[in-house]
Amino acid sequence: MAFSHALLTRPMEQSLELRQMLSHLDLDVVVQPAFDFISADARSAQPEDFAALESADPRDLLIFTSPRAVSFGLEQIPANIPARTRVAAIGPATAQCLADAGVRVGIRAQGGYTSEDLLAEIDREVRPAGSRVFILLAPGGRMELATGLRERGCDVHLVHVYESRPAQLDRAALARLESADRVLSVWTSGNTMKALSHRLSPAAWFRVCQGEWLVISDRLERLARAFGPGAIHLAQGPGNTAIANTIRNIV
Repeated sequence: MAFSHALLTRPMEQSLELRQMLSHLDLDVVVQPAFDFISADARSAQPEDFAALESADPRDLLIFTSPRAVSFGLEQIPANIPARTRVAAIGPATAQCLADAGVRVGIRAQGGYTSEDLLAEIDREVRPAGSRVFILLAPGGRMELATGLRERGCDVHLVHVYESRPAQLDRAALARLESADRVLSVWTSGNTMKALSHRLSPAAWFRVCQGEWLVISDRLERLARAFGPGAIHLAQGPGNTAIANTIRNIV
């Protein structure tokens, strides 16, 4: 299937990297993230949760939910906390960011990169009941993970180390979508789907929904069906390399 345009909706840095990977293809690539991310001062905003985190010990679990949680979290928490707790990563990209920062990851999902996958791995690796768990994330994120851990008897602390805000729209680039013949759009977040469905112009969103969508998980595939795209493709994995390889196979 020939596509005239590709819409990349990942955060800006990741979208620009992916655009470079696709530069050899005959595609007009439009980069439009839904959100920018900024640091949130967890120590000031959540003094009780942060004090509990500072007292974490080897029985406790420290969960990083994204590469952003790694970058924004490690700059805030005491450097010795990851060394004296059990560290878990939601997926391979997060685990790699931790490894690059010199943090040893003890628990990571082996079969996927969802909250359910990580919960299954935690069940295999540790007995979580009675443990304190500190989840580093943005407000509103990974509630399935928090709920699952509470159901397992854990004392869960959500530590908000970053937050999102609407990204500025690149109206000149998005205007190119309004007359596009066939659009392939890339989606790695349900929140991004919802946000851009409201923020793009009706003409641009119509072209996006007439085109085909590429998603990174079965959960996103289910969410995508509600928007009625022409077809939905499942990427080989969540990282840019896997996404780029999948795009090469379908364009």
